[in-house]
Amino acid sequence: MLTKLDNGITVISDSIDSVETISFGIFVGVGSVNEDNNQKGLSHFLEHMVFKGTTTRNAMQISSAIESVGGIMNAFTGQEMTGFHAKILKEHLPLAIDVISDMLQNATFDLIEFDRERKVVIQEIKMVNDSPDDYISDLFQSTCFGNERLGSPILGFEEGISSYTPDDIRNYMNSNYSIDKMVLVASGNVNHDTLVELASKYIVKLKQFPTKQVEKQKYTGGYVYKERDLEQTHIMMGYEGYSYNDINKHKLMLLSSILGFGSSSRLFQEAREKRGLVYTIYSTISSFRDTGTFGIYAACEPNKAKEVISIVKDELNKIQNNISIEELNKAKMQLKSSLLMRLEDNSNRMERIASQYLLEGKLTEIHDTINNINQLTLEDIEKTAKNIVDNSNYTLSVLGKCNGNLYEI
Repeated sequence: MLTKLDNGITVISDSIDSVETISFGIFVGVGSVNEDNNQKGLSHFLEHMVFKGTTTRNAMQISSAIESVGGIMNAFTGQEMTGFHAKILKEHLPLAIDVISDMLQNATFDLIEFDRERKVVIQEIKMVNDSPDDYISDLFQSTCFGNERLGSPILGFEEGISSYTPDDIRNYMNSNYSIDKMVLVASGNVNHDTLVELASKYIVKLKQFPTKQVEKQKYTGGYVYKERDLEQTHIMMGYEGYSYNDINKHKLMLLSSILGFGSSSRLFQEAREKRGLVYTIYSTISSFRDTGTFGIYAACEPNKAKEVISIVKDELNKIQNNISIEELNKAKMQLKSSLLMRLEDNSNRMERIASQYLLEGKLTEIHDTINNINQLTLEDIEKTAKNIVDNSNYTLSVLGKCNGNLYEI
């Protein structure tokens, strides 16, 4: 059920009477894409700092309030959405709403806590930079989008994090966290009227105000090579994908499943099982408001990088006109199973609802999605493969060692 309160926030409940828990969260349609050049990483830094104290609770009291009743609390920052959420037993919903709304309404951004947490965020950046499979993902994103806001890492850069002040975060929050960009979601053993009553009681300071429109994000593509002394060369290559609301997105999901999902996929069979070139190879999809990405990741010995890239390109060409009905049916079952299995966890249901409302602008019933998937044909998937390869610039990001320009393969 959905109710929009007089103060501007939307409240959505997803009732599941058969469970004893509730996953509750407040989600904001703000992320790294909202950051100017002098604000990189502020969305993520803000997410950290609201846990570090309010006018009524210190950092320890915030974390212990939920944990002392057996609950779990966390947060995340994405390119276009930030979420603050908790999972608790149903009787502790008032406490969860109290704590999370307190964090978003009364955060103090204390200077001592700020300087301490700055070090934590910098360590998080260093951790990603030291993890090749994480770093190549950021490198691929930046190669796909270049100077666009979507090309910036969510964590920001060490130089920027080192220079920010508490006022930078306050100003960023006060410029972006308008209540009309928020949604409050609870999934589990929850009563909608009770949820609305609690939201009205605890959310009293958040206001609606004008916010800056983010310019349309455009995929660019290209080639980037970062040399590192690694045992493997990490490769991520791909093309422009589809936005959240593009009718072709489920076609691309099925294509990705056939090509690179699981040990029976074409890429896994060809690159690992038949040739022994890789341990890991898979395809992945990301969708955003305006665009998306379709990527393939692999890691191999440096002298095998050209062969691996050639295999991927060959498989992309083959899949444009020789998908079997058995492959299509298997991909449909994989995708439908994945979607339905995620719905068995109310935390996933909560996040799905928030994402649909804030990023897609609508709530879609799962049976509508399943029906859409069931209707897709071999021709749909083959045409999607051809459109992806023919109609967007090729992106290649390489981390490690390589001989020559792998982009020319």
